[in-house]
Amino acid sequence: MKIDFKRGYTIYSNTGGKGIMLVAPHSGPALASPVTRDDHSETVAMRCFELLHGKLVVSSMPRDRMFGVDFNRYIPTLKTAIDHYNLFNETTNGEAYYKYLKKYGWVAKDEKDYYSRLQIYQNFWEDVCKGKIIIFVHKNFPKIKAVPSIMDIVTFSQKGIKKDLIKEIVEEVNAKYFDFFQKIALDYKQAVISETKRYVLDTLRIYEHFNPNEMSPGRIEGLQKDLKKITEYCDPIALNRLKRNFTPFNYLATVRNALDHSPLPCVTVEAVHDGSLALGPVNKLFPHKDKTIIEVECNGFLNFWHPHMAAKIIKDVVEKIKENESN
Repeated sequence: MKIDFKRGYTIYSNTGGKGIMLVAPHSGPALASPVTRDDHSETVAMRCFELLHGKLVVSSMPRDRMFGVDFNRYIPTLKTAIDHYNLFNETTNGEAYYKYLKKYGWVAKDEKDYYSRLQIYQNFWEDVCKGKIIIFVHKNFPKIKAVPSIMDIVTFSQKGIKKDLIKEIVEEVNAKYFDFFQKIALDYKQAVISETKRYVLDTLRIYEHFNPNEMSPGRIEGLQKDLKKITEYCDPIALNRLKRNFTPFNYLATVRNALDHSPLPCVTVEAVHDGSLALGPVNKLFPHKDKTIIEVECNGFLNFWHPHMAAKIIKDVVEKIKENESN
């Protein structure tokens, strides 16, 4: 194995696996908040690398806009990056903060800082672009909004791969791993409950209340997605109790109730993510010629508890893609 240490990321290369490019863009350290990195995405990506060979690109940059670079976002202009530096230095809330977070990859203290980060960003994408089959490995938090997805595959609006093809592949994979999904169902649901408890406690720490009307735009958006899934699976009695009295206790109770009525975990296609925030890949990889590009959002529970199984599932998906390309 060849290892190439670069500023902001590392490239691992193996013989075989021609054209395979595995990428963990959010594997860098979490400095400001524990939720700013994709925990164990690099572990799953390395297990995939051992099975598929080719190349693996692992980010070592924090994705916090103050402390590093988010490779999954657009390049800000010099003026935009500098103008927003003080905002990010002073707060982690507000409409302007949230809008910038969704669109741009970093802020900068001055011109030197800006171009230093820009060079890392450009070099990263220059190396990733060399792949023929590019697989981005992320972590999807085990939230209720993701149920029943254990792994969500993104097609980049079918620019990376045709949705009909990946749906056929996913159907085969779900059948193959049905017994495994059945065995982990209870632990999977417990992980969702634990993440919900963490979310509730974090919300109470920040706001000292649990009133959605007074939360930040990002937290409200996340809560709305969770509530949509709760409404889908929760029984009417528990749901009405929450509507009448929106408390942490009732919220946790509806999550538990929804999980009791939810199906087995399975691999899904754009059931959780649609790729709309993957602005880095969209900007740097499309339009492309003769490339297959997918994003794999592995559930955090799967990443941590069963990284080898996550890698086996991804390997099966990639091999079926290669079979289709050779036909």
